Amino acid sequence: MSRIDTLQIHNFKFFNEQEPIKIDGKHLLLYGENGSGKSSIYWALYTLFEASLKKDVSDIEKYFKHHSQHEQSLVNIHASSIPATPTIPEHYNSFIKVITKHNPPLEYNVSLLDTAIKNDTVAREVNQASDFISYKVLYKFQDFWNGEKMDLADIFIGYILPYINFPSKDLIRNGVTKSFTNASEMFEEIKKGPGTTVNAKNKTIQVYKSSPENKAFNAFATHFNEQMKDLIDFINVNAPLMLKKLDYDIDFQLHYHELEYHKADVNFHFTPFKLEFIITSYLGTPITINRPQSFLNEAKITAIAIAIRLTILRRRINTQAGDILKFIVFDDVMISLDMNNRDRLIDFLLDPVNKFTNDYQLLFLTHDRSLFFYLKDKIRNAGLKDNWLYKEMYVDSSASIESPVIYTHPNKLKKAEYFIDKHDYPAAGIYLRTYCEEVLDNLYPDQKKYTILKNNDGVYETKSQNLNDKIGHLEWFCAKEGLNYTDFKDLKTYKNVILNSLAHNDIESPIYKTELVKVLEVLKKLELIKRDTQIAKPNTTFKISFTKNDGAIYILGIKIKDRLMVLESNGVKRLSNFCRANITYINDNGRETKNINIEKESIHLIAEETCATLGIPSINIENNTTHNRKNTTIQSLIDAL
Repeated sequence: MSRIDTLQIHNFKFFNEQEPIKIDGKHLLLYGENGSGKSSIYWALYTLFEASLKKDVSDIEKYFKHHSQHEQSLVNIHASSIPATPTIPEHYNSFIKVITKHNPPLEYNVSLLDTAIKNDTVAREVNQASDFISYKVLYKFQDFWNGEKMDLADIFIGYILPYINFPSKDLIRNGVTKSFTNASEMFEEIKKGPGTTVNAKNKTIQVYKSSPENKAFNAFATHFNEQMKDLIDFINVNAPLMLKKLDYDIDFQLHYHELEYHKADVNFHFTPFKLEFIITSYLGTPITINRPQSFLNEAKITAIAIAIRLTILRRRINTQAGDILKFIVFDDVMISLDMNNRDRLIDFLLDPVNKFTNDYQLLFLTHDRSLFFYLKDKIRNAGLKDNWLYKEMYVDSSASIESPVIYTHPNKLKKAEYFIDKHDYPAAGIYLRTYCEEVLDNLYPDQKKYTILKNNDGVYETKSQNLNDKIGHLEWFCAKEGLNYTDFKDLKTYKNVILNSLAHNDIESPIYKTELVKVLEVLKKLELIKRDTQIAKPNTTFKISFTKNDGAIYILGIKIKDRLMVLESNGVKRLSNFCRANITYINDNGRETKNINIEKESIHLIAEETCATLGIPSINIENNTTHNRKNTTIQSLIDAL
């Protein structure tokens, strides 16, 4: 499949004369601090491929003209003018270019001087097979006041129909038969009416009822309504199923009310279609909710909006897209979601069963630094880190003109060693601090790394716990995982050297260097412990088998609530102790007790308490716990890694 290899944004929005961004055909996770130009990446890709749908070259050129020439200019305000020549107009060397990782590579360009993409059918297919999902677009699904019904027609007209193709249908315009396939173009043509003619009195009127133009128009409008019904039927069947994959037990329907029109002798009256959104079932209970915005919270409406968008994208890829470039850009789509809902969305997208990472190149853009590292954890835990590229984006304020700077993660431990050797102890302390936080984040369960808080605007934000608290958790973590804390206690002893590197009494003293070296050595030991491989996701079911003293078999059914992780220490892999689970049933030698829902802190605790109750020796959890669907033990899952 074709993927983006490089993206060059030159003198466009916040980008000035930047070098190409190397993506190398991988999925991209990018953190951009506020004001760094993160959204310029979103708008660059959007502008490039949207240009393939423009009807007139001027609709493309306006973005690359100077602000003094067009109010919709997107040229970087600091770009220098390149004077006109007899054959080339004045321009600002503002352009967008994508080169694909393809054999041979394909190139897509747009600028004031190069608008050929308008006639590029492949670029048009790329645009219609890809999607751009931002928080602002998703918010439109919530922008209804409580007293009105949720009519999604305007959202579909503005953000969905331009990317949908229907079977071709002919229309007669000015005596010429034209074929249309794009749903948005069809809709716009119907708004115009069947056309006009001049009667015997030299008066302009609507075409006659029996004319070929009117007959073709009626068939055209009927065709549009039928195709819209098919599209809505597809959404009604598949979007609720996708929503359930996101772990929401909500059923809904979109009710399509056909567009209507009336042709009088002189005038043409048009009424757009309506698309009413209704909840039909909630948590398994049939219910009719005509104003869902007053019943569902922001997170649930956002999830429904995402399910609808992704369902439509699935239909497009199934019916229209071949082996071409297909990507989805997510720009801050998670800022309205709490941790639980963020988990659901990212797990859904990363799950190979759903094929999104296989069928699309995913580009995640976020201004939330803690969310960036959280998503990085999720990707690594899913075993997909080699398929992803991680970049960070900041404002370069060192030059006279601010511009974005993008880089990948350096090896912070080696950087710290380098600065210790160079006697730049404050710099070494900063790198050790950052690396310490990363190492601990890789080890700890989520509740010891993040908290979710709602800010003053009512938006949920992921907040990382401070490093002092994380270092304080290390002894607790080692106790829970059965690790020897002695090897790491110097981290707590000398934590101040990295918590506040510049406030040390004497940063030139040998004592300061010694403290840094001790922290460095602890981190080298700590990074040898791995807790970054997931073998089962939340809500997976298992059974734990015990053998009683009389030889009878005693089985507990459990459903895990957290990610089931593998802990590796001293080359030995075993099950991590951090995974809450609910006991769901008991089978005591064939006598089964169902509908149990007892939550326990960990699978290990369940096994320990059960062994004590039965009066039997401790069991080997890895060998005695079986994955229900795969019918294999946890030990087998670990051995397969």
